[in-house]
Amino acid sequence: MQDRSLSPPSPACPADTVDVAAVAAQRFELLAEFVAAGEQERRRLAEGIHDDSIQAMAALGMRLQMLRRTLRESEQLAVLSEAEQAVQLSIARLRHLVFELHPPGLEQEGLSVALALAVDAQRSSAVDYRFVDKLRAQPTTEASAILFRIAQEALENVREHAGASSVTVTLLERDRGSAIVIADDGCGFEPGLAAPGSRCAGFAAMRTRAELGCGALRIESAPGGGTTVEAWLPHASRPVPDSETA
Repeated sequence: MQDRSLSPPSPACPADTVDVAAVAAQRFELLAEFVAAGEQERRRLAEGIHDDSIQAMAALGMRLQMLRRTLRESEQLAVLSEAEQAVQLSIARLRHLVFELHPPGLEQEGLSVALALAVDAQRSSAVDYRFVDKLRAQPTTEASAILFRIAQEALENVREHAGASSVTVTLLERDRGSAIVIADDGCGFEPGLAAPGSRCAGFAAMRTRAELGCGALRIESAPGGGTTVEAWLPHASRPVPDSETA
C-alpha cells in the first residue's frame, strides 16, 4: 500500500516561522486569488460553450429535422438519422463538458451540493455510487474548489481505468480541516504510479492541488485491491503543524 498517512504540509507553508499568522494570512490570500482566477476562467469557457457551441449544434439539429420532411428514399433517411444521432451525442458531450468546467451549486450551495450532483451524474446500472456527507460546515470557496477538482480527477480515473462495481465518496472533518475520500473496489494499480514524483499526470495534478491549499494527499492501492484517494485541507484560519498530520 502507498502513503498510509497524509504527508505534512508543503514547505511552502512553514509551520515553525516566527510570524505564523502573517505567513498563513498571506498564503490564503494568494490561494484565494489563484483559485478564483482559475474558476473564473472555467466559468467563462463553460458559458462560451453553452451560449455558442451548444446553440449552434441545436440549430443544426433543427435544420436536419426540416430536411427530413423533404426526403423519401430509405437510404437517405438512414444517413440523416445517423447525422441526427451524431448531433445529439455531440450536444450531450458538450453539456457534460460544461458541467465539468462549471459544476452547478459549487459557488452558491457549497461543496456538499456540488459533489452530490457530480456523484449522481456518474450513476449507472453497472456501478454503485454512494455519497456520504459528514461535514458540519462547508469549507471556504477556495478549499471547496480544490477539493472538488481533486474529486473530479479521482472519479475520472475510476470511470476510465478502475473497472469498479462500487464507489464511495465521503466528505468529513478531521484534524482541524476538511477531507474528501474516494474509495473504489476496482482493479487497483502498482503503488509507485501514485508516488510523489511519478509522471502520472492525474495523480500529480491532485497532489499539486492539495499542496496548493497547504494540505496533503494520500493514495492507497494495489493490483486487484481497489484504490482509496484522500485529500485533506486545513481550515483557512490555521495551517496545521507537522506534528498534527503524522
